[in-house]
Amino acid sequence: MLSFDFSPEEDAFRENLRKFSLEELLPHYAEGDSGIYPRDRIIRVINLIGEVDDESASFVTAGIVAEEVGRGDFNCVLPSLGPFLFREFIAQASPELKARWLPGLQSGHQMIGLGLTEPDAGSDMGSIRTSAVKVGDEYVLNGEKNSVSFLNADVFYIFARTDPKTTDWSGLSAFLIPRETPGLRFHAYDDMGCRAVPRGEVFLDDVRIPAAMLVGTKGRAFPMIREFFDMNRAFISLKCIGAAQQTVDETIEHLKNRKQFGKSLSTFQGTAFPIAEAETLLEAARWLAYKVLWLKDRGRRCDREGAMAKWWIPKTCAEIIHECLLLHGHYGYTKDLPIEQRLRDVIGWQIGDGPPQIQKLILARRLFGREFSP
Repeated sequence: MLSFDFSPEEDAFRENLRKFSLEELLPHYAEGDSGIYPRDRIIRVINLIGEVDDESASFVTAGIVAEEVGRGDFNCVLPSLGPFLFREFIAQASPELKARWLPGLQSGHQMIGLGLTEPDAGSDMGSIRTSAVKVGDEYVLNGEKNSVSFLNADVFYIFARTDPKTTDWSGLSAFLIPRETPGLRFHAYDDMGCRAVPRGEVFLDDVRIPAAMLVGTKGRAFPMIREFFDMNRAFISLKCIGAAQQTVDETIEHLKNRKQFGKSLSTFQGTAFPIAEAETLLEAARWLAYKVLWLKDRGRRCDREGAMAKWWIPKTCAEIIHECLLLHGHYGYTKDLPIEQRLRDVIGWQIGDGPPQIQKLILARRLFGREFSP
């Protein structure tokens, strides 16, 4: 039977996490705008979550983490999902690689950076030029990765072409490369938002790594990461929802307390109706995002719903936060309030993991029976 209820345990988990997020994360949110990575607070969130059993962990529960942590500190969200996320992210890594990296990633003491995008290969992974050549028991990698989130990472998940004869996804393989590996160089971007999470370029100049650092099957990296993206788009959507919902809640209090023409601003339709519209949109967005995770928990395909969520929800949340900024008047435009920072942070995730145009392309291919099938 159809149900829109969270379990009593999930409701209690949400309430506890929201209290922590608003009391312990939100007061420090602005610090991230100075480029300070919130590692200590990420570890505190993970400790609050507690130990997660890989066999029974629910992705819906992980979605609750994304939404509620997003209320307090937007930039803490993805690393705080370590207990849920990284076991899926490197699911096809060898037991030795998992033993080396998973404990630190899941505890928040370490972070992983995704090296996928290149100057001439964004959403078109078939155009990746970074090469990985097998030499004895090693691979030698050369190339350039840009738009690498978590440039401060301890290990990088690098995608490279292992079959030079191919010009599509079929010749791509993935590797886990430690930060200190000789031949890696880094260049950071000066982004307008999400400044707590450094982003930039990774250059690979004759980077030599053991062949054992290969993740999964040689030449099958694209299908592996595509399945992860389908789910991750829900987490991105929910952290945007958390930031937007907190902004709406703050705006409701502002409108109730602010007096103009002898009345509370909340009594005027011009200020109250945008909030009613925002609540409606957030409710619809929330259930679409959680449906993706509900499907994933049941081992069902979720690329269609993931694409829907990713193109529409970050865009909608940015528009809601922008409207709330305007409802705060000139105060909303200052750094005294967190609204302008949330707006800049959320806008970045209209691009990350594929911009709206790519999500609509994925969806259109499903609708018209032209989907890609590796």
